Amino acid sequence: MDGVMRKLLLVIIGLALLGFGGYRQFAGAGVSAADQARCEEQVRAQSGTDAEALALLLPKCSDTGMVAMMEAQASGDDAQAAALRISQANQGDLTAHLLDWAMIGAGLAALAAAAALNRRRA
Repeated sequence: MDGVMRKLLLVIIGLALLGFGGYRQFAGAGVSAADQARCEEQVRAQSGTDAEALALLLPKCSDTGMVAMMEAQASGDDAQAAALRISQANQGDLTAHLLDWAMIGAGLAALAAAAALNRRRA
């Protein structure tokens, strides 16, 4: 494989990884719309007309840990089961973020390698 093809391949791979990782990290939703709606419904049911509690808790329904906590409360889990549910949700969310950032980093590394090959040829 000649140098031009190698650089082109690195640029394509780099842009694909950077684009997909960036999309997953910044545009992809961590919580499904159904889970978020169910969480918001549970928050409204528990908070009633307390505007301060609603203003504080409703925006957090986009967080996987908050959704897990509300599901644990709704299903009547004890403290240990609720903590386990929240921990598993947060761990899954962390793993997804690490994977996203790894793809972004690999994409940047591929683009840097292509730039280094370009400078060596010039």
